[in-house]
This record gives sequence, structure tokens and C-alpha cells, in this order.
Amino acid sequence: MSEIKDNKGIEEVRQNGSNQPENLCCTCQTGPTTITNESQCQGQCCIPKTIVCPDISQAKCIPALIDRIYDYVCLESEQTRCAKDKTFEIIWADTENYYDLVGKEVCINTITLQYDCLGIKNENIETEIGLNQTAILNYDPCSQCSNPKCPQIYTEYSGSIPCVGKGCCENGRNEKICQSDITPVSCYLYIIVEGTAGCIPFKAQYLVYNLAKVDGSGLGFKDVDFFGQVCLPDDRKKVNLRATFDVCVSVPCVAPKSTIISEESAMNYEFTANIFASLLVTEKIYVVVKDEVAVYTTPNTLSCTNGGFTSNCKTE
Repeated sequence: MSEIKDNKGIEEVRQNGSNQPENLCCTCQTGPTTITNESQCQGQCCIPKTIVCPDISQAKCIPALIDRIYDYVCLESEQTRCAKDKTFEIIWADTENYYDLVGKEVCINTITLQYDCLGIKNENIETEIGLNQTAILNYDPCSQCSNPKCPQIYTEYSGSIPCVGKGCCENGRNEKICQSDITPVSCYLYIIVEGTAGCIPFKAQYLVYNLAKVDGSGLGFKDVDFFGQVCLPDDRKKVNLRATFDVCVSVPCVAPKSTIISEESAMNYEFTANIFASLLVTEKIYVVVKDEVAVYTTPNTLSCTNGGFTSNCKTE
């Protein structure tokens, strides 16, 4: 975790080699000056720019072109699965001889999920709007999983559509929105259990290679569909759509189905269990329009931040 530091760590040591009181008008030094600086190479925490607003009477009205959120809807898709006969590998046991575990009944006490990334695999999402419009939402590269070993996992998408409103509504018109075949994925998702084999504490894990695979390496969830409605302006030529996805996996129960066995050829100790899991995918859709607005602002209140490193040299 990064450590927040300030400039108080700058220490200046002067050696004057004298016990006489310092002259108030002149400071004489007979020895060297040593300056110690704390390294500033490490990235540090920061806070966004804030402004203290002065009296409103000093405000000035200026025109501005802004992105306004016209509508904002949340859609959810939830699934539950009982993934049967999954193999958990023993990764630790409180015994010098793991063979002591063989044949012992398994009892699970705690379940922990550990993963690098959860997101969506699709590079673009075909989105039907109304009865005869289709918008393509493309992934935002900045939302890609930061782990280079987990390619093509995204959480944010954007696109635009032309509006076909006829101006019959005073403000906006509700239109249906439909998305299908959205694939949730995981990267290095481990289900880690702790418990006892007989009376011996142990820890075991199951690696989920993908959420949607139905073979021995996945939980077997299905692709996700979303259906709802959004409010679109009835008097605009174009609107922008932005979508963000949140993928949540929960495993409330791991039910052992066998005692611990030994794979002598691979020197593995393992057991099988049924995994009770749920998957919740939430999508937030923003309808964004360009608006010409008048904004009250106070000139000369935004101060510049020094973007350089802290120096010992002071400017008078």
C-alpha cells in the first residue's frame, strides 16, 4: 500500500563549529552543509482539484457545451448454479505427511474467492433500441483488465444512435432496449476452502478457468441477456450511450462429495465437491446528450498545481 508523505522530511543540517551565539545580521559557516531529501520517485496518493467558492455576487455567467445525463437505468441478470463433482486440490495441511489425510471425511469451515479480473468478454455489444434501431457499443480500452495475462476482459462500453423522435412528446420518449449473448468471464478465479480432514486442518483450492464453461474447468453459467427501457429525447438528432458492467460471483456453499484421495502419479491430494454459486451481472446505461448551457462561474479561482518535484531551492 502506498504511504502518504509530505515535505516535512526534508532535513537541513548546518555545522558552524562554534558555540558562540549566532549573529542576528550574518550567519557564518565554517563547515559543510548537508541536505537530506526523501526520494520522490515512488508514486504517492493525491486528491482531485477543489475550489472554494467566493461570494455569489462575484460570479460571472458564461456559455458552455456539456455532456448531460438524460437518462440512467440499471439492469440486472442473476443466475444460480450447482456445479457438480469439482476437484479441489489440497494446497496445505497441518501435518508433515499428507498421506495422513487419505480416506478422511472432509468438513468445510470457510470459503474464500480470489481473482484477478471479472468482466465481460465481448469486444462490442449489439444493442437494439426501439423497434428498428441497432446501436453498437464498443469496449473502452481503458476498462480492460490491467493484468496482461487476462486479455479481453472489459467493463465499460460506449456508442451512439440517431434519434428518430417526431417531437410529439414534450421531453422524451421511452424506448425498449435489448441486449443478448453477453459473456461474463473471470481470470484466475480461485475458490479456496479451509476445513478439516478428520481432525487435521487443511486448505484446498479449485481454479475456475472460466465462468461459462460446463466442463471440469468452469461453473457452467450461461451468457447474459438484458431487457428494459430507456428515455430518449424526442427532439434530438443523436444521443450517446455509455454502459458499465459489474460482475459479482458468490459461493455460499461447497459440499464435499468424497473423502480425500491421493493421485500417486502426480503426488496430489484432492477431493470432489459440489459448488453452489450465484452470478449477478449489473449493467448501468447512461443516455448522454450535448447541451448548450449558461454556467455561473467565478473567474481566477482555479489555481495551478506544481507538477514538478519538490526542490530545496526556494524562490523569493
